Amino acid sequence: METKDKGQVVYYYNRESRLEKAGPGAKFISERYGAKRPGILRSLTATRSLRYLFFSLIFMLVAVTVVGYVQGTRNSGSVEGNSLSVAALWFEGHVYVTVKRTAPWFGPKPRAQDRASVEIRTGDGAGYAIGVLQAGDEEQRLRFPAEAKPARIVVIAAVGADTVELVAKVE
Repeated sequence: METKDKGQVVYYYNRESRLEKAGPGAKFISERYGAKRPGILRSLTATRSLRYLFFSLIFMLVAVTVVGYVQGTRNSGSVEGNSLSVAALWFEGHVYVTVKRTAPWFGPKPRAQDRASVEIRTGDGAGYAIGVLQAGDEEQRLRFPAEAKPARIVVIAAVGADTVELVAKVE
């Protein structure tokens, strides 16, 4: 390495002259050096079969999400800061309903004295039951008669004027 009169560095290595004498593999690699890589979406849809597979998976994910949302039940909800969940079971002519007070996913767990009593009404249209989930209780179990197994039951939980309607599949 030498310097010219103005302090510029002079290199004796010339890449172009070396590539003229190089083999075809080295020329191929040097052509690809610094080339822009395709993005992930372009890589997933590069060929016809990859495109078909990619869009089939997208369609299936959307379909599963929509079907789950449409057929899903709303068996949990919140009323006046009380998070409630419902489960129902049919056995020998009765529907057994369990309403549980659950802790919130985020935030501090409410203390027992901060909770309110929740009035619960449940039924399938023909039979019904009424109960109260006291402030200190974690769950309330109710039972009402049903000649045949209903597909779903409705639970209306109320604290004062604030209500929430929960729907649960009967197992």
